[in-house]
Amino acid sequence: MGLREMLDNLLPADTPAEVKAKAMEYGRKNPDKSDAEIAEMFAPSMKRAKRKQAEKSTKRGMDTAEAKRKITKAEMSYGGMANGKKHMYACGGSVHSKK
Repeated sequence: MGLREMLDNLLPADTPAEVKAKAMEYGRKNPDKSDAEIAEMFAPSMKRAKRKQAEKSTKRGMDTAEAKRKITKAEMSYGGMANGKKHMYACGGSVHSKK
């Protein structure tokens, strides 16, 4: 387990919206700070939040792709022989030549 994983386990990352809300609140409480200074202060938190959001999105996409791979095709039924070739019937009844 790397340092990043340990940090995520100890201190779960906020969402980008939560980080933005915290930065806005900090800006209201400290009017002497410029927007650039506040953005610089919250940049690491925002970067971490966006990375975590992207990981979740990627994981969700991988889960969906894995589920799609698990869907199996229906078995084809033996349709007999024609012109010396074995034929199979799909669910819709179309004939497929099996070579």
